[in-house]
Amino acid sequence: MDELGKRNGIEELDIAQAKSQVSEVIFQRQEWELPHNPYDQELREMDSIRRGDVEMLKQSLSEAYRGEIGQLARDPIRQAKNIAICVITLASRAAIEGGMLPEEAFSMVDGYILKIEDMDNSVKIQVMARQAEYQFAERVAEIHENTQKNELVERTKNYIFQNLHSEIIIGEIGRKIGVNTSYLSNLFHKTEGITIQQYIRREKIRLAENMLRYSEYDSKEIANYLSFCSQSYFGSVFKEHTGMSPVKYRNKYGRRKETK
Repeated sequence: MDELGKRNGIEELDIAQAKSQVSEVIFQRQEWELPHNPYDQELREMDSIRRGDVEMLKQSLSEAYRGEIGQLARDPIRQAKNIAICVITLASRAAIEGGMLPEEAFSMVDGYILKIEDMDNSVKIQVMARQAEYQFAERVAEIHENTQKNELVERTKNYIFQNLHSEIIIGEIGRKIGVNTSYLSNLFHKTEGITIQQYIRREKIRLAENMLRYSEYDSKEIANYLSFCSQSYFGSVFKEHTGMSPVKYRNKYGRRKETK
């Protein structure tokens, strides 16, 4: 047992009981001939998301096969929620492998799971999980299409995402990816409908929203982390994008309240 388990009261008996439970489940499924759903079907399902192939995903979900979904809870609603959480988590990893930005994928997972936790109908929970899979596949398809047509734009987005905590200079982006800054700016504006600077501000505010919802950082710390020149400028840009100040946003959506 590691130190974390010891510090949190996990006993050797707990581990032994868990191992016993695993052995019992394996024995019962072998004895009663109750196999789980086939692994190759899951691979096809996840590969369709990785490829951004919505039709392939639809076909894999409609396959008939011998097997059962594992039991992850004794309560039927909790069972449905746990299965949905597993499906959505696996789908997000496949989408990331397909080119989706991790932070975007993780945020989608958060949103869907929070929604599912509020539901009390197992059929609707299953439908919501399937909707998440389709959205991941569609997002990857969109990324693949954009990458094929505008590789420079996608490389620009990736550079921005990796440097959101820094002051991003547009000329530096051009130098990093080896293209004329003026050409890149015009291409980005034509493709995305907004300037690179507007995109940078939008992505910084998206990250700020996430931090205000889930982190313990206050507004000043977030402004510094995202390299805004001042807390007041951060507040101004944030309100322009969200319609409320960082403090009001934190108090409405965050896990803790903020007074300054």
